Amino acid sequence: MRKPILVAVSLALLCFAVSGFARDAIDNGQLQIKPYKQDRFETGAYRMGKAELFGYVGALKDSDHITGMVLLNGDHASTEQKHIVAVIAKAQKIEAIIELDGKMQPLVDPTPPLAAPAPPVEPAVTTQPAQQAQPAQAASAAAPPAQSSDSD
Repeated sequence: MRKPILVAVSLALLCFAVSGFARDAIDNGQLQIKPYKQDRFETGAYRMGKAELFGYVGALKDSDHITGMVLLNGDHASTEQKHIVAVIAKAQKIEAIIELDGKMQPLVDPTPPLAAPAPPVEPAVTTQPAQQAQPAQAASAAAPPAQSSDSD
C-alpha cells in the first residue's frame, strides 16, 4: 500500500517539475530571448535558429498575445542576432527591446537597410546623320522587271 502511494506522489512531482521547466519565458507580455551560440537563440527551455524563432514568436503572438521580444544579455549578442530579432519583431508587428548593461532600450536594427537599386542607365545614343530614305516606289521602279520565259 505504501509503495503505490510513493510512486504516485513521485510521478506527480515529476510532472510538476517538468511542466515548470518547459514553460515559455514570457514576462509582462514580452518573450524573453537570450543569444546562444552562432546565430541561435534560447528562450525558456528551448534553443532554436532564426526560422524556428520566427514561427515560435508567431505562434505565441496568436496564442498568448505577446506584445514584444526582449533580447537579454544584448552585449553578448552578435550583430546578426540583433538583426534577426529586429527583423522578426518588425515582421510580426511587435516591439523589440534589448538589455544592455542591465538597462532596457528599444532595439534598433544594426544592419543598415539595403539601398534602393539605382535607376537603369540608358545606353548612350550616338547621333549620326540620318540616311535619306528612298520611297518604296522608287526602289521598285529601279529594279528590272522579272523576265518570264514562256515557251510556246
